[in-house]
Amino acid sequence: MQTPSIRNRRPVGANMTPMIDVVFLLIIFFLVSSHLARQENHLPLDLPVASTHGPQDPDRAALTISVDADAQMRVGGNVLEIADLKMVLAELQQREGSQAAVRIRTDRGVQYRYVEPVLREAVIAGITDATIAVREKQP
Repeated sequence: MQTPSIRNRRPVGANMTPMIDVVFLLIIFFLVSSHLARQENHLPLDLPVASTHGPQDPDRAALTISVDADAQMRVGGNVLEIADLKMVLAELQQREGSQAAVRIRTDRGVQYRYVEPVLREAVIAGITDATIAVREKQP
C-alpha cells in the first residue's frame, strides 16, 4: 500500500472562470436593459404643464406610450401604427391582467385627436389604468 505524498497531490480549489463569465454577462444585461428603460423616458417631448398631479408609484411599471410632435406613437423608441399598438396593448393585458397600466407621454402641442386613439385602444384591450405624464407648473 502506498501512502500519498505531497508531490502527487493535486491542489484543491474551485474553478472561478465560469462564475466570472456569468457575472460579466449579468452586468452587461442589466446595463443594456437599464439604458433602454431610461431611453424611453427621455424622448425629447415638451410635456404639458399641470398645476396639480399625483405622485408616480415606483412599484407600478406602466407601459410608456409616447406621442411626439409629429403625432407618431412610440413604444420603447419604436414607431408604431395603430394595428401594432393594438397587439402591444393586448399582450400587456394578457401578461399583467388587472394590474396592466399605460402611461402616455405627449408633446403639449399635439392635438387630442392623436392621443384619443391610444386611450380608446387601451380601453378596448381591457386596460383601465391610464395616466398622462405632465410636468409641474413652475411658480
